[in-house]
Amino acid sequence: MLRKRFAVLCLILVSGLMLSACNLTGQAAAPTMDPIALQATVDEGVARAMKTEASMLTSTAAALPSSTFTATATLEPKATVTATVTMVPPTATKTVVPATQKPSATSTPLGYACTVVSTSPATGVKMGINADFDAVWKVKNTGSKDWESGFVDLTYISGTKMQTGADVYDVNSALAKNAETTLTVDMKAPSTAGKYTTTFALVMEGKTMCTLVVSIEATP
Repeated sequence: MLRKRFAVLCLILVSGLMLSACNLTGQAAAPTMDPIALQATVDEGVARAMKTEASMLTSTAAALPSSTFTATATLEPKATVTATVTMVPPTATKTVVPATQKPSATSTPLGYACTVVSTSPATGVKMGINADFDAVWKVKNTGSKDWESGFVDLTYISGTKMQTGADVYDVNSALAKNAETTLTVDMKAPSTAGKYTTTFALVMEGKTMCTLVVSIEATP
């Protein structure tokens, strides 16, 4: 941009000088200009033009407001993490305390026991409805003690009541250990056909020593 302006100024100066020379030539013959002097004049004009242009540029640059750029860093607030402690109530733990094992009552008094050796009628025997029969059990004293008379009872426990007498019978005879005895109860078959069972027990002082069962089938 600066060089173009210099070239224009030079052309203007040269043109002015040529026009002046022409005018002088038309009026009167002018003395011949020294080429060296002419070159010096041109150089001086160019130098003035360059100085003027530089002054103009400096003035313009000074007049323009300076652009101030300030980089401003915006700090983002840090995320604040608040730790929330949730108090969880302790879970109640159920403590299982093992039950203290209690001594179980013996089914028979100490030293007293019995075993059924045989049963009549045989299990599942068929007989007519309303038929009379005797339930007969042969029992052995398998305990370590003798039975005393009047201390043992033959007692009805469960099942169909086929006995024709009472539910409890006294055993009036004594029985030594390892000895056997026969017990008989009068019974009657039910009036309806079917299978029936009745259960008795030999009891000593409220404790069962052994059970005695009769099972039949009543037929029409």
